[in-house]
Amino acid sequence: MNRNLARIILITAGFMWGLGFIINKYILDQGWNDAELLFVRFSVATVAIFSIFYKRIIKHWKKTILPGFFLGVFLYLGFFFQTWGLVHTTASNNALITASYIFLMPIIIYIAEKKHVKRQTIFAGILVVIGISLISVDFKELTVAIGDVLTFIGAVFYAFHIYFLGKKAKQLDPYVLMAFQLLIFSFIAMLVLMARGGFQAIDFSNTSSTRVFVIAALIGFFGSFLGFVFQSVGQKNTYEAEAAILISTESVFGPVLAILFYNDPFNIFILLGIIFVFMGIILSETSFTRMKEMKKMSRSS
Repeated sequence: MNRNLARIILITAGFMWGLGFIINKYILDQGWNDAELLFVRFSVATVAIFSIFYKRIIKHWKKTILPGFFLGVFLYLGFFFQTWGLVHTTASNNALITASYIFLMPIIIYIAEKKHVKRQTIFAGILVVIGISLISVDFKELTVAIGDVLTFIGAVFYAFHIYFLGKKAKQLDPYVLMAFQLLIFSFIAMLVLMARGGFQAIDFSNTSSTRVFVIAALIGFFGSFLGFVFQSVGQKNTYEAEAAILISTESVFGPVLAILFYNDPFNIFILLGIIFVFMGIILSETSFTRMKEMKKMSRSS
């Protein structure tokens, strides 16, 4: 695949995930709870991936089901706290704070593998923390909203998920691995939904209620299924650092779309927060050494 096409695919995934923050907020504002949203969204994604990649799943399921179970638990916890946080905060804050998994990754790698953390990465983490603080801290009362705290907890679980996924994705078929993650996710979501009394907000005799259900199903297909497929295809056909930056555009698309189309508040702190978070993401994923080597190669050729 052409690298330019891979870039477009990755940016498209970032856009769909950024749009997903607004759609999730809309669904929650219509009276759904987080358990209903997560079950419908990921059940649709699970059915889609098993329907399309069933031949690969049948071939590789034995060695993939256990890692998929493990990763699915972390993926669920990430989305659970993110979605719970979204109930109590704006889509803009939810998107920006979720991006903090970028600077949490090097910390996890250092703790797990005792690998040295570069100064560039530390500085990138500081930029992200400043950005998150600007959009989440009430500087008059020096308090942080509970929704922002819950979202950050979700980002911690995302960081662990991405770390372990990076280890297993190199050994196993990524589509089969994702299939079992989504399956375990849907199973946990079903248990949580049943424990909370089942569906409360869906009435198929009501047009408005049916419309919200359809929207939830669509974000399940495009955001939770197609987005992950685009990520896998795009990452396979471009550089790892470049892919990470392009995917992380969700942290910019989310707030911008929420401000433009969902009446999220906008002020200088939000603007600076977006700038600092995205600067931190770019800095954390950019290899200046590699860039210098590529320049030398281009000059010599």
